[in-house]
Amino acid sequence: RLGVPAGRVCVSYEDFGNTGAASIPVTLDHAARSGRLADGDLVLLAGFGGGMSMGVSLLCWQCL
Repeated sequence: RLGVPAGRVCVSYEDFGNTGAASIPVTLDHAARSGRLADGDLVLLAGFGGGMSMGVSLLCWQCL
């Protein structure tokens, strides 16, 4: 729905399985270590859990 190409989306469950609350930090670390993030990139973090809980954050990677 966002129109973001699949190549721009990082997922970790294929490599690490269900990591629960650590899913976002694990995926962010994996993206950084694999060179998929560059200084100044905008990063959209989104997670959801049981009971319709969710969280979303937009950050700039190493902008300071």
